Amino acid sequence: MLKELAEKIEELVNGQVEPELETIRGVDYIKTAKGYDRLRKPKADNINVNSLSGLTEMVKVVIENEVLGIPTLVVNVDVNDIIVSTSHNIAGEIDQIIRAYPLIPDLGFGRRQSVEELIIKLSTAFTETENTTKFINSISSLRIVEDVEFNDDGIGQTITAKKGAQLNQKYTIQPIVKLKPIRSYAEIEQVESKFLFRVDRSGDVILYEADGGQWKYEVQKRIVKYLNGSLKELINDGKVKIIG
Repeated sequence: MLKELAEKIEELVNGQVEPELETIRGVDYIKTAKGYDRLRKPKADNINVNSLSGLTEMVKVVIENEVLGIPTLVVNVDVNDIIVSTSHNIAGEIDQIIRAYPLIPDLGFGRRQSVEELIIKLSTAFTETENTTKFINSISSLRIVEDVEFNDDGIGQTITAKKGAQLNQKYTIQPIVKLKPIRSYAEIEQVESKFLFRVDRSGDVILYEADGGQWKYEVQKRIVKYLNGSLKELINDGKVKIIG
């Protein structure tokens, strides 16, 4: 920025034109030998946050302290990715000032893993529900098997499992289960959706998302509802606009 300003001043001197700044509807221009050029101001780095409460507090600080001297902040919600920016000026510029994204655990969807690994994930990275508890109980017995044979009809799986010389034991695996993984901000209720559970011949398991991505739509709705409530006064005053 300083280099650009120095070059402009040098150009003014060489062109024998008196330095002159003019502001038109919030945009600064500097007079040169060739006319007026828009003067670009240095931009601050984005402020990054990982919670909705942190985001709303930062928005309030910016507005209440008139940090940027702008009439409206735009909050753009794209599922979990939230960007707060200034409104357009006459030059069509938008400055991104705050970005929020939640801290999400590794859920391992679509990846082969042991039953033990899946149970750990279900216990630590999913919201505890009645369905989660039942699912953990239903697959816990698969941890002790050494050999697996199964009948897969494309809908469900019947597992015949054996440990050492013990008698074979059959397990019927329900293919679809409803779970609440942690996929968004802690301030909103996590979305429950359908998952496809499969067991391969080695005894490893795979959990697939099976709702066609509909959970993203619901997450976005819940985030927008939270922001509308937390920033209600600023929205009513026309100082904040939520898009999502």
